[in-house]
Amino acid sequence: MAIELNDGARISAPVIRQQRLGEIANLAVVRTEQRDRLRRNLSSGEMETIPNGTDRQGRPKVKQEMVLHAVAMPGTTMEARLGEEGGVPTPGDRVRLILKAKGFGDWIETRRSHRKGKLNVGDVLTLETRWAQQYDQDGNPKGTKIEDQAAADAVPRNVTIGFYGPLSLKEGSESRWIEAAEQAYRDDEASERQQRSIPLDDASDFANEFGDEEVPF
Repeated sequence: MAIELNDGARISAPVIRQQRLGEIANLAVVRTEQRDRLRRNLSSGEMETIPNGTDRQGRPKVKQEMVLHAVAMPGTTMEARLGEEGGVPTPGDRVRLILKAKGFGDWIETRRSHRKGKLNVGDVLTLETRWAQQYDQDGNPKGTKIEDQAAADAVPRNVTIGFYGPLSLKEGSESRWIEAAEQAYRDDEASERQQRSIPLDDASDFANEFGDEEVPF
């Protein structure tokens, strides 16, 4: 019987990076997690939320991002990184995909048309990288879409560039990867129960594990 996916707490795993045109990530979804976007304050060095206007009651809002915890499947060519360590994940490796801004919007639209918004553990997400976009210092698009890797490589290092492409969801069909995702889901549930049983004084070190640096746009 399929396991209906419920949102859960974070776990450290390498993060899929869109860095080059033509790359693909095939991922068996384990769980999702919506959270506040953070960026480092250049003056204080502290991580802080990113303002995003106010709601109808005038209360401040902050920008959000979606974290997909997943198992890498065959055909994945995108790198996954955690700190300074990274490489193309081997099928079966745990990874995360962090969707923000346009990527978050694409996720929302794709999920709406997938099984009426319902996700199951083991559903397959495919992300492709087909174009890049430069941005100015204020975060506004600069120039036209870049659809050639040589042109992307020629962008100066001090210019922000983002890589993008279509995102799709489909029902999992291979039992091997559904079972791998379901086992990862159970492992996460067990880990969460264990963490809740740790006294607060002993759990403080966990806070530093989960901070992901803000990647522009």
